[in-house]
Amino acid sequence: MSRRQEYIETSQREISKSVREHLALLASIWEEIGLDEDSYKSRFLACQTHVNALFKEMKEEDIGLKSKLLGKVAALQEQLAVFNLDLDKNESIDVQGLTLIASKSKLDSCLKELKMMHTLRSEERANLEAQEQDLCKQLGRTTEERPAAKCLSDPVMKEFKERVARLRQDKEKLLSGFKETRRDIIELYSDLEEQPRTEFEQRVTDPNVETFPLDPQSLADVATLHERLELQVRQITEETEQYRLKLANLWDRLEVDPMVRTIFLENYPGIRKTTRKELRNEIARCEELKKQNLERFTLRMRDELLGLWEQCHMSEEERAAFEPFRSLDFTEELLELHEAEVKRLEMYLADNREIFDLLSKRAELWDRMCQLEQAATDSNRLNNRGGQLLKEEKERKQIQKELPKVEERVKKLIHAREEANGEPFLLNGHRASLVLKEQWEAKRKLKEAEKQNKKIAQQRQLERDAMMGTTMMNGVNNNLKRKLVPNTPELGRKLPRVTPAKAPLPTKVSSTAGKVGKFARPVARPTQRKLKMPSPTSSTTQVAFKLEVQNMAEESIASTISYTDFTKHLEARATRSSAVPSGPNRGSTIHFRQANVLSPINSTISSSIASRRNGVLTAKSAPAKPVRSLRSSSVIRPSPKSALRVSARVTTSKIKPLPIIF
Repeated sequence: MSRRQEYIETSQREISKSVREHLALLASIWEEIGLDEDSYKSRFLACQTHVNALFKEMKEEDIGLKSKLLGKVAALQEQLAVFNLDLDKNESIDVQGLTLIASKSKLDSCLKELKMMHTLRSEERANLEAQEQDLCKQLGRTTEERPAAKCLSDPVMKEFKERVARLRQDKEKLLSGFKETRRDIIELYSDLEEQPRTEFEQRVTDPNVETFPLDPQSLADVATLHERLELQVRQITEETEQYRLKLANLWDRLEVDPMVRTIFLENYPGIRKTTRKELRNEIARCEELKKQNLERFTLRMRDELLGLWEQCHMSEEERAAFEPFRSLDFTEELLELHEAEVKRLEMYLADNREIFDLLSKRAELWDRMCQLEQAATDSNRLNNRGGQLLKEEKERKQIQKELPKVEERVKKLIHAREEANGEPFLLNGHRASLVLKEQWEAKRKLKEAEKQNKKIAQQRQLERDAMMGTTMMNGVNNNLKRKLVPNTPELGRKLPRVTPAKAPLPTKVSSTAGKVGKFARPVARPTQRKLKMPSPTSSTTQVAFKLEVQNMAEESIASTISYTDFTKHLEARATRSSAVPSGPNRGSTIHFRQANVLSPINSTISSSIASRRNGVLTAKSAPAKPVRSLRSSSVIRPSPKSALRVSARVTTSKIKPLPIIF
C-alpha cells in the first residue's frame, strides 16, 4: 500500500472518528437543550450540509488550482517556444507523466536560463547597434537593416559583430591618416606663421580628434587644405631659395667675407616672414652695390662664358653669335644679357651632362689608345720593360672592349637629343656623329700612310744594300739566318745557362787569349738562346733579325754578325771599336785584353768578308793566324760570358751598347 493510500485511509478514520465524536457531543448538547425532533433533525441536516459544503468548496478550490497550474504550464510552454524562436534554439521540455507542479517547476527553470540569455543578447544587440550608429555617423555610412526581434540568432549576431569590427578598423585607419595629416597641417601653419581662420580649419586643428568626422567629404576637405598649405609653403620655399641663390651670386660678385655670409644665414633660417624680408633687404643692398661695379661683374661673367663655351664645345661662329660679348658699354642691361646667356648655357650643359661626360671619357680612351699604339712602334720597347708590355697589352684589350661601348652609348644619346630638339647636336660647329666618324677615318688614313712610308723605307734600304753588295731576302740579310721559336721564360734569361763538361782539363792559356787567368774556362754548351735585334729607326739602316745560337762553344760571335752590319752600327752612332787602339791612353790593360780577345774574331770577320767578295760563302771561315781552329784543344776561345763582356765594350760609355739581347 502506498503512502498516499495510507494518508486517505488514515484521514477517513480520523474524519469518521471526529464526526462521530462531534455528532455525539452535539446530540448530547441538543438533548440537554431539549430540542424537539424537527429541530434535532434540522440540526443534523445542517451538519451534513456544512460537511458537504466544506468538501465541495475544497474540491472546487483544488479544481481551480489545477486549472491555474494547467494554464501556467501551457503559458510556460508557449514562452519556451518563443525563446527558442528568438534565440534560434530547439529547447523542449517533456512534461508527460509529470504533475502540474513538477511541470511548472521544470519549465520555470528552463525559461529562466533562456530569459537570461535573451536579455544578454538583447543588451549586446543594443550595444552593437549603438556602436554601429556612431561609427556610421562618423564615417558617413548607413546602418544595415536587421530583424525586429530584440534578440538575434547566433549567425546574425556573429555577422553583426564582424561588421562593427570592420567599421572600427576603418575608423582607426582613417583616424591614423587624419592624425598624420593634422600634424603636417599644424607644422605648415607654424612655418607660414599663420593661424586657422575658418571653422573647419579650427576643427581640424582641435586636439579632440576622436570626434572629427571621417566621412569622405570631410577627409577630402582635409586633403585639400593640406595640399593648399603645402603648395603655399613650397612656393614660399622656392621663393626663399631663389632669394638665397641670388644673394649668394651677389655675394660672390661682391666678394663678401664667408664669415659674414654664414652669420647672416644663421640669423635668418627657414622660410618665415622675417627671413624673407631680411633676404629681400640684403638683395636690394647688394643690387645697389652691383650697379656700382657693372664693368667688373660683366667681365667676370665673360670669363664664365668662356669656360662654358669650352665645356659645351662651341665653335667660334657660335661664340661670335653672342654679340653683347664684344660690347664695351657696360650697363645693367648688358650684364643681364650676360647673366641670361650664362644661365642658358648652364641649362644646356646640365641637360647634356651625360653626353659631355661620355665624350670626355671617350677622348681619354682615344688618347690612351693612340699612346699605346705609338709605344708599340718604339724600337726600345723590348729592353728591360719589367712586365710593362703585358700591362700595356691588357690595357689595350680593355680599351678595345670599352671604347665601342662608350661610342655606342654616345651615339644613342646624341640621336635621342637630335630627335627631341629637331636639330643636330654640334661639337665645335660640326655634327657630333660625323666628328666621331671622321676621326676614325683620319686614323685609318694615317695608318695607311705609315704603312706606305714603311714600304718605301724598306725598298730604299734594299736598294742601298744592293749597291753595297749585300743581298736581302724579305728585308733581312741572307747571312743573318734565324730560326723563329716561341719566346719562353727559359729563353728570356739574360745570360746562357752553362753546363760544365764531365771531366774538365786545365789548359794553358795562350798569349792571344788575353791572359785572363792561369787556366782557361772549360768549354761549355749553353742552352739555345734567341737573339733579338731592334727594329730599324729613321736615322739608321739596321736590319731586324733573330739568331738562334746552336752551339756557342763551336761558333764565334763574328760568325753570326757581318762586319758590314757592325761597321754601319758604329758609323750611325759616331763611335769606334774599343778593340782598335787610338792614342796613348788606349794602352791600358783591360783594352789590350779586349783587343787580344777580339783579334781572332776580327780575323774571322775579315776572312768572311774576303770569302764573300770572292763569291765563296762558307758556313765557318778559317781563323787567321796565329789563332788555330776553334775545335783545336791547344787554343782556347773565350767563354760566352767573356765574349759577352767584350761585346759590351764595343761602344763607349755615352753610347748605348750594341743591341743584342740574349
